[in-house]
Amino acid sequence: MIKFKVKEMLEKKKISRYKLQQLTNWNYKRVNAYYLGKVISINIEELDKFCKLFKCKVSDLIEYVED
Repeated sequence: MIKFKVKEMLEKKKISRYKLQQLTNWNYKRVNAYYLGKVISINIEELDKFCKLFKCKVSDLIEYVED
């Protein structure tokens, strides 16, 4: 199972979902899907935006967890 750690990164950086929406120009549904870890598909551009915004690596955002 793939675990997204966007919620943790937002809390660490003290960025709200609303602020993330403003910074990325994504709709709230997309932002919320990342926040809740319910993203079905991702693209490289989104990962790139997260990495630039959080100043992190992709491995800081995504983790593989065995069931």
